[in-house]
Amino acid sequence: MAKQKPAYLVASSFMEKGHGSLDAYAKATHPLMEKYGGELLVAGSPEQFMDHYEGEWKEGARFTLFRFPSMEALQSFWNSKEYQAVKHLRTDVTPPNFTFGVESFDMEDWMSEHPTQATPAK
Repeated sequence: MAKQKPAYLVASSFMEKGHGSLDAYAKATHPLMEKYGGELLVAGSPEQFMDHYEGEWKEGARFTLFRFPSMEALQSFWNSKEYQAVKHLRTDVTPPNFTFGVESFDMEDWMSEHPTQATPAK
């Protein structure tokens, strides 16, 4: 049986100065995050320091990152009727720039599947 890999919910929203409160969204989603094993790693806010290195980043956008125990847990959270019913508490206040889920990468698995491409660490 394959081991479970964490998955990440990656989100960016526009949080212009003076945007409305996200308190109702936080209050509604906190218990749902706990239910599905979600953990906030980076909380996007207007005061958050970001050092942009490459690519395009839109003015006023912020970045938020959550970790879930698996892609199944992340998808169950995102697609739940409970979350879909309260999601507007966020999108009505801070329009989304992008939101996506991504499964983590396991180097040990990759190395065992690609032994000729794996090089020992030095």
